[in-house]
Amino acid sequence: MLFADLIREVWGEAPPAAPLPALRTLVKRLRQSIPDEIVTDVSGYRLKVRTPGPCQLPADLPDFVGREHELERLERTGEGVVSITGAPGVGKTALAVRLAHRLREKYFDGQLYVNLRAFAPGPPVTVEQALSGFLRALGVSQVSIPATLDAQRELYLAKLEGKRVLVVLDNAAEDLIESLLPTRPGCLAIVTSRHDLPGQLRLDVLSDTAAHDLLLTMRVGGTAEERAELVRLCAHLPLALRIAGANVAHGHIEDYLTELRGDRLDVLEIDGDTAVRSTFDLSYRALPAGTRRVFRLLGLPPGADIGLDAAAALAGRDPERELDELVRAGLVDQVGARYQMHDLIKLYAAATADEADQAGLLRMHGWYLRAAFAAVSLSTPENGLLTTPDLDGPTPEFAGRDEAAAWLEEEHANLIAVALTAPSPYAQQLADAMRVYLHVGRYETDKALVFHAGLRAARAAGDRAGQCAALLGLGMSGWSRGEYRDALERYAEALECAGTTSATALIKNAAGIVHLELGETRQAGDCFAESLRLRRDLGDERGIAGALMNLGLSFGARGELRQAAEHIQECRVIAARLGLHFQLALALDNLSVAYFELGELDLALATSIESVRLHRDNTQQRALANALASLARIHAERGETADGLAAAQECFEVAEEASHPKARIDALVALAVLEPDKAAEHAGAAVELGRKIGYGPGVITASILLAHATSSLELIDEVLGTIEETDSFMDHSRALLARARITGSVALAREALAAAEHREQAKVVSDAQELLATLAP
Repeated sequence: MLFADLIREVWGEAPPAAPLPALRTLVKRLRQSIPDEIVTDVSGYRLKVRTPGPCQLPADLPDFVGREHELERLERTGEGVVSITGAPGVGKTALAVRLAHRLREKYFDGQLYVNLRAFAPGPPVTVEQALSGFLRALGVSQVSIPATLDAQRELYLAKLEGKRVLVVLDNAAEDLIESLLPTRPGCLAIVTSRHDLPGQLRLDVLSDTAAHDLLLTMRVGGTAEERAELVRLCAHLPLALRIAGANVAHGHIEDYLTELRGDRLDVLEIDGDTAVRSTFDLSYRALPAGTRRVFRLLGLPPGADIGLDAAAALAGRDPERELDELVRAGLVDQVGARYQMHDLIKLYAAATADEADQAGLLRMHGWYLRAAFAAVSLSTPENGLLTTPDLDGPTPEFAGRDEAAAWLEEEHANLIAVALTAPSPYAQQLADAMRVYLHVGRYETDKALVFHAGLRAARAAGDRAGQCAALLGLGMSGWSRGEYRDALERYAEALECAGTTSATALIKNAAGIVHLELGETRQAGDCFAESLRLRRDLGDERGIAGALMNLGLSFGARGELRQAAEHIQECRVIAARLGLHFQLALALDNLSVAYFELGELDLALATSIESVRLHRDNTQQRALANALASLARIHAERGETADGLAAAQECFEVAEEASHPKARIDALVALAVLEPDKAAEHAGAAVELGRKIGYGPGVITASILLAHATSSLELIDEVLGTIEETDSFMDHSRALLARARITGSVALAREALAAAEHREQAKVVSDAQELLATLAP
């Protein structure tokens, strides 16, 4: 809705004296009550349709019995925290899930669930991993999830503001809970734990009636007395009763009781540990030998669940028949196409495993390594290895990029768990295989965990290639978090371990990118030039193209535009010849910027339009947003207001979908030129957002426009100081020209003209000449 239309709808024919500020105040108040539902675009305000929230709850148990008193008590909690505690196997999760399903309609904005695995074998889920999962479910793209816990927590609470959301924290340790609580009005958390918690409901075992009802629901036959004895021997524990019930659902309760009694016939009370262990033992012994082996193997993987292909690698053959038997025996749960075990059962299975079973675990590690490399290579073609793993062996075949990406998403948690727990060489080699996938996907929390684990394993094994790969990954992780000096230190360590020319070239290129973002353009250029030399020695044309692009960008940042254009053009030719469509689109976008700065606006426009066209055929929405921002800026300089506004509008839409604030900043810069009467508003918004996310080049460009619009000498002097400090001279002549306009200085206008002529910035040259003509006596 246009601003004018909205003002008319709100106030009719009697608007206030200053309708636009009044409208902004109204919208601000609305945003506080219904966040994320009012969006500002270049034409006005629009409302978003409120979509149903996410539901991550596990399925409710069909044979859930009893606990009505507990459910009634817990349902009376309106908001805050519900804590359910108790011994292992007492049914905490089942009660929490049943309660969550009963409350779903009250918490219509979403129901979030995470199994924190605080008491399970394998690595527990970290707070950062849990928050990342919640944020993705709440609509935040992976690339927009912050790297630090505090920032994740802040964004999490912001997404919950004004919402009614239910959060289930299952199997939680006390120290993990606080950061995950949805402490916003209208939200509720349900927490389960074996530890005592404030305000807890301490869950007891099932009553006689509820336990008998459970057995009858499972169609356990026999007499009432036999069922009563089974309840006693299972210590009234739901987990033990479910396993026992699965074993006697088709009769033979007398034989089962005889075996379960053992030498405990005169024991009046059976403790929970004994009951659980007895039911596990009896169910395990009743299995065929092959099924017992598969059961033992399933206790070894570190992840929370397993798919059939990974289970086949673990068993060395297709185990589907044995898995079906384990499901029928109540020892394994099947959820869709995946299998999982209760924590206690998994611990029991692992404890029964022998040395021969451990070989199956190593076989599974190898399968995950091969599968991950195959999937990442297909979904992210830029993938390459610094280690030399054995990639021969059974490997899943993926029909295409989408199928490979889907597999990586499905197996993500297991891949991380394997990387964190596997011995050398699997830990460092799996980290190496997933490096590009984790980096491109912006899995910042997982990146740090995986690369640290890989580095530990490689150092313990004296594996220098593995150390090099892990250090490179840690450097990339530091760069993503904006910890630039730490990143450069990691890259320096990686160079000391680099044993190949390709590894050195890769690390040099990565270090150059960090120097470039720091504004250290000379150091960046040196790194890119060395990487290019090494790539040429190797004859690696793909690597040559990338190094040429980056070297061109470093020249451009210094204002050496002709050299920038020459290098990027050479990259463009190679990318076109090799069919590297994404890199070709990037080269065209960067080339259009160089032509724009050189004042060759016709060539800039044609190149930018072609870049946008190619980007539409790719899946990288962030790159498309960048290209649209470039196109909007070119249209703005050409005075093509309608086309520029259209490109900016599309850029905003794509940038919002891709959670890409840098492109939004660049589009705001274009708007400041396209709409001179709103230049201060657009440029101010760009500066604010740029400072928030640390986007230095965008802040400089927007600050020049803001200083000009507000006649701020303080701001333009700050910009000039930043340019001198960082050696980033792309905007130097524009900043000088802005100061000349503010002060009316002929000398500064001439200095701006000289700087622009030196860098062949034709548009700035023209603007400086025009200013001098008005200032001349």
